[in-house]
Amino acid sequence: MFRGIRLVLAGLAVVAATGGQARAQYYYPSGYGYGGYGFGGWGGTPQGNILQGMGAFAEGAGVYNYDSAVADSINTDTAIRLNQYIWNSELDARQRYNAHLARRLNLSKDEYKARQMRIRNNPLPEDIDSGEALNVLLNQITHPTVMTGSSSTLRMANSPVSAASIRQIPFRDETDAITLSLDELTEPKNWPLPLRSDTFRPEREAYQKAVDDALAEDKEGGTLKPETVSRVRNAVSELYRKVEATIPKTKQPDHVQAINYLKGLAGLSRMLERPNVEAVLSELEKIENTTTGHLVSFMHSYNLRFAPANTAKQRDVYRELYPLMVATRDKVVGKPGENVDETPAPTPVDNPTAVFHGLDPNHLHPRPPQPNTPPTNPNPAPKP
Repeated sequence: MFRGIRLVLAGLAVVAATGGQARAQYYYPSGYGYGGYGFGGWGGTPQGNILQGMGAFAEGAGVYNYDSAVADSINTDTAIRLNQYIWNSELDARQRYNAHLARRLNLSKDEYKARQMRIRNNPLPEDIDSGEALNVLLNQITHPTVMTGSSSTLRMANSPVSAASIRQIPFRDETDAITLSLDELTEPKNWPLPLRSDTFRPEREAYQKAVDDALAEDKEGGTLKPETVSRVRNAVSELYRKVEATIPKTKQPDHVQAINYLKGLAGLSRMLERPNVEAVLSELEKIENTTTGHLVSFMHSYNLRFAPANTAKQRDVYRELYPLMVATRDKVVGKPGENVDETPAPTPVDNPTAVFHGLDPNHLHPRPPQPNTPPTNPNPAPKP
């Protein structure tokens, strides 16, 4: 999915707070239980154990400087499970796209396989320029067996990359995996029993329609429209409100089961929102060089992929970056076998959304519209 304008990378997800004056940092302090799951910036040491999409989630949820009580609610096991689930969905999305591409190019199965092997092992200049060869390497480096290894995994990815070159890279959003995950989690068999009753039928159907529309929009290769994302988010909120109205907290475990499930849907739907990475360009302005490890961790945390290079400068950057990414892959993962055309998927994971269960619902659900009220006069006239 291509952004309307070129994305430029930055360090920490620094965004303007209310009023456009104060600034706050979205971050996941490693001492607070996240273990480096969010992108940690362009300096220091890139982390392993990065939770895919957490950067986008943090910005979408408006998470400012989480305290330790909230941060500790995300533990390593639940983060690993969600990471694997999203990666599996990405693999499914890639296979569907590749099948569509093979049909569009009128390739036989053997011709398509030969094309994929060429892109992976001996790419032509146009394979690099299109971003396809770089994305194959990115997929190999971000396999869950790598990202959930020791925290030193990406420290080996220390090939230097100039900040100026990174600012030239065009990126595309990769929300396909999130929409596929949301669709899979709401298959009839996956809804928890308290939400399967006829009482919730209208809300379930509205939610499924919103997700189906998002999937259709993703297939067209464009950026998800804000209104499409809002429909998904609002459908989750309607389910949440229905639970609060019909399943009292005293009715346990039904209430907890329903709320935790909806927290998972809400957390994933937050990842559909476009992270405001353009607003943090200044972080890269402060340094001359970073590493391939930092680049990989940023892209993984924000669900980004390499888009086609459209200018001579972008093509030059891609061709300089490609051998660096190959060296990173060989160092971190190992050189793949000559006859392997797909990276094997990790073990399937069922309902991985426990990563969100400890979070405050206010960080997960859209707030209802507030009624219009007249502004308060900060300097009322003195009473006579």
